[in-house]
Amino acid sequence: MRLTTTGLLAASLLALTVPALADTTKAPTRKTLEQVANELSAKGYTIREIEMDDGHFEAKIVDTKNVVSEAKIDGYTGEILRLERED
Repeated sequence: MRLTTTGLLAASLLALTVPALADTTKAPTRKTLEQVANELSAKGYTIREIEMDDGHFEAKIVDTKNVVSEAKIDGYTGEILRLERED
């Protein structure tokens, strides 16, 4: 009888720890427009326009060589996904 009680107690304690471990993972958070603008400025770009569109940021930026480009930026990482030079 004692062995059965100990086994049930151990199983109950294990079941309580599993949900606690699952709660520690966070969903990724989306960057704000201000954060993305600050990151682009820190990389040396001048921002002419920036907006959120379909989960990504789109920005018209000017680099240090005065080249104007359209940038598509990941909404979670801030990484430039596409950079197209404008004529």
